[in-house]
Amino acid sequence: MAKEIRIMPEPTLSPKQNTTEGYYTKKAASALFNGYHPVVSLAFSRRDFFIEGPKYVEGMSISGVQQKLSLVLNKNNELEIVSIGGEYILKPSPESFPFASENEQCAMALSRLAGINTAASAIVKFSTGENAYITRRYDRMEGRKLHQEDLSQGFNIPSTEKYSKSYEEALLLVHEMSGGKLSVVRDLLNRIVFAYLIGNDDMHLKNISLMKTDNNRTIYYDSLTPNYDQLFAQSFENKLVIGFLVLDLLKDENDGIFTKMYEKYGFYTGSDFLLLGRRAGLPDPAINSIFNNYFSKEQEMLSMINRSFMPDDMKVRATSKIKDRLKAIKIIK
Repeated sequence: MAKEIRIMPEPTLSPKQNTTEGYYTKKAASALFNGYHPVVSLAFSRRDFFIEGPKYVEGMSISGVQQKLSLVLNKNNELEIVSIGGEYILKPSPESFPFASENEQCAMALSRLAGINTAASAIVKFSTGENAYITRRYDRMEGRKLHQEDLSQGFNIPSTEKYSKSYEEALLLVHEMSGGKLSVVRDLLNRIVFAYLIGNDDMHLKNISLMKTDNNRTIYYDSLTPNYDQLFAQSFENKLVIGFLVLDLLKDENDGIFTKMYEKYGFYTGSDFLLLGRRAGLPDPAINSIFNNYFSKEQEMLSMINRSFMPDDMKVRATSKIKDRLKAIKIIK
């Protein structure tokens, strides 16, 4: 019998519901499979994934150790591995990073809770019962691939230099590539703040992309692509992170120049993000609205972490990170 999909509950669900029993919402199921209550299964085991997967391998993540495969939902309502034309991406947890799948699903759910346009995702089970992370590709529309461009391409630099720019420079480039749309600039600032809050160390230039709608014939991009590749990277037992963010926040930092607030506290505060937003051309009310959104949703975020599929020790580290970083964002002088 096919196993029912297990999807992280959206914030509308009661915190009393136990996610380990397989609850999911119509909204989440519809976003992932274009319909309500699909019954899906992986018709292969985790072992099959790693033995047969290299024939179809799509790429790697988590510092090059997490294999990914493309899938389609076939006529038997099963997720099937394909080499081309995939509608979904499947990522099991690597042996060296246990519970990465559960970690990523929780981070993606929090991204949705924060109001960020986020790729549809879920936790599914291998035929042998182990969890894996699945996300729906957002760059397809009726079989056509939508035009998108990441910021490495936007800067016209090779992928190997994806860490060479600051978020300040990234915001200014997004302003230019979107034709001056401050809404798109604000969206990216929001995602930078979110990455800081959850301790995501992988938001480099290749993981920031813009896209055009199907009927856009101009040189400018309409929006950022949906948020993806989110992780509580500092919540793994073997932490991945050395600094606070993978890129410098401000361009000056490349020359060893930090703000007075950073020099005082030794970490980024709300003042640093306020300055970042101002340098990107955003008015103070737009920047403060980002901060206030997270302040107002603190308890919902913590509740979602507690209801996630992550193990308890990872939940504790993720919760601690969110609390500490929210305190840092509240420091504005």
